[in-house]
Amino acid sequence: NNFLSKFMGSNCQASILRNITLIDTPGVLAGEKQRSGRTYDYSAIIDWFAQRSDLIIVMFDAHKLDMSDEMTAILDKLKTHQEKIRIVLNKVQQIDTQHLMRVYGALMWSLGKVLNVPE
Repeated sequence: NNFLSKFMGSNCQASILRNITLIDTPGVLAGEKQRSGRTYDYSAIIDWFAQRSDLIIVMFDAHKLDMSDEMTAILDKLKTHQEKIRIVLNKVQQIDTQHLMRVYGALMWSLGKVLNVPE
């Protein structure tokens, strides 16, 4: 499997992490990048992990708020796991309050359209 050839693992002996597994998947790409270069079905990989996860954290960069075709497809695939999803807006400490409110509003509007939820 092409994905498994790129998959890497790490082990940490901290007792607090005994029952926790963190999976950091590759980022979602936009435009032509999402069609070339990947030799595996990214959407299928995300679905496989989502089925086995207790919590799914989807991170958005406050500087690069992009709802690409691939991100829309991934969020659509995750709809069946909606109760597990948590959205995190990352790097907010790097923007001022007014910009944060605009970014937050744009993110909520975009997510509302994709996930079909009012909040």
